[in-house]
Amino acid sequence: MASFGLASCGSYHVPPFGTSGNWDLVGNMVISSNLAVNFGGNGILANAGNGEYDLHFITSQEDFDAYDPKCAKYFTDVLKQIPLKIDSVEAILADQYLILSTSATSAWEPDYVRRADGAILTVQANPVQSLRQPHDELWRNLIINKSKHQIIVVDRLIRNNRHYAIVYVLQSESKSSLLVRNIQFDITCECNIQSTGTMLESLMDKSIDAQMTEVQVMSYDDYIMRADSCFMRGDYVGASNAFGNAFGMKTKIQGTHLYNGACAAAMAGLSDVAFERLNMRLGSDSNWWVDDPNGDSDLENLHSDVRWKTYCDTIIARRDRAQAAFDMPLRRRLQEIGRSDQDVRHEFLAAYNAHPRNQALVDSLIAQMQRVDSINLCAISEILDTRGFVGRDKLGDASAVYWLVIQHAPVEMQKKYFPLFVDAMERGDLARSQVAMMDDRIALHEGRPQKYGSQIVENDKGERVIYQLLDPAQVDQWRKAMDLPPLADYKKQMGVKE
Repeated sequence: MASFGLASCGSYHVPPFGTSGNWDLVGNMVISSNLAVNFGGNGILANAGNGEYDLHFITSQEDFDAYDPKCAKYFTDVLKQIPLKIDSVEAILADQYLILSTSATSAWEPDYVRRADGAILTVQANPVQSLRQPHDELWRNLIINKSKHQIIVVDRLIRNNRHYAIVYVLQSESKSSLLVRNIQFDITCECNIQSTGTMLESLMDKSIDAQMTEVQVMSYDDYIMRADSCFMRGDYVGASNAFGNAFGMKTKIQGTHLYNGACAAAMAGLSDVAFERLNMRLGSDSNWWVDDPNGDSDLENLHSDVRWKTYCDTIIARRDRAQAAFDMPLRRRLQEIGRSDQDVRHEFLAAYNAHPRNQALVDSLIAQMQRVDSINLCAISEILDTRGFVGRDKLGDASAVYWLVIQHAPVEMQKKYFPLFVDAMERGDLARSQVAMMDDRIALHEGRPQKYGSQIVENDKGERVIYQLLDPAQVDQWRKAMDLPPLADYKKQMGVKE
């Protein structure tokens, strides 16, 4: 889609949507790597007005194309009235706000200038000497359309050498108005100038805050943590958006995150996004497959889509090709051990976190968990002692069950099999992060400082803290070598006190 020129152009197209900002919505704060705009209010971005329009945060051409056509036309008409060279539309919010990336050069003289010293000048009385905007000034223009009872406020600012325009659309209520949020009086009438002026002043405050606020740049891991958090509380749209922001960064994308992102999109009803991520997951690893593509309930919304059969056929073909060389009896035995290990723990966590808590049930599940662990440890020990660490080429992902069980075992058993796990890691049969966690767990049990910082304990105040580190200065270097995120990110993820 082509960019548009000045408003006087005869042929008009909506400017393309920005792709470099990684825009995100956190409450009423809209954030990119350069700019943070707090639109305030109480949930106006998440649920504007009476809910007639569902889509209130648009950052892609696909979102705009899926928007209510009448509202899309409304925003197009708004953009037509702004005589700037607009490079891209960065975001549309709550049927009332737009953020634009604009050209560095413009022949549009501002009506008002807010200087770095806080002074606000009326340009007609204090002419701008140059039309090149200084980095420390905010430029405002008002486009007043009396026939439409509309005022378009355009505030221009510069952050990190990028030029932005924050656009506020003030619209008086009328029968023909499409916006959910309308103003109950005629904002273009001189008799209401005091009320209108108060609104314009509050919007100036928002733009000044955006100009002055330091932006905390989100990392790939930050977005993944946000996605997981949203998913756990049932905010599937938020989870899908957070995964999308993570994937939009120039970082190696983990296959597991692509699959989880597809699940979030499917639960949010975003089929196209879900299939795009599933196809990316297939493309990221030609050997990736799952036992039963129809078994994940998170993807059930996709089953009626014609694309689902193609996805399933691909997965099944890969599975059958891989399993031709598998030791299937051992694989099925390990899978059953893994299920028993996790099932009782899920029951325990649900009972432990219940309100009110049934302590008798919790105690019963602890005893059951101990019995299951004892049985599973005997089975895994017998396999490791007689056959060694049979790897992924014969077992697929079931080879991870060895570690799953041994990590719950007494420290003597962990020490016994640790060299075996290190060899498996070197062959690519076990994740480096899992070996690091077991190394730390052994150190914790033996009362030694941990190397990688994976183990969490409670202090005397009942606060969760990182267990003693072997060398705080080198811990992040060691963690990186074992495919673990920086310790600060891990603390944030686990809710650990600094």
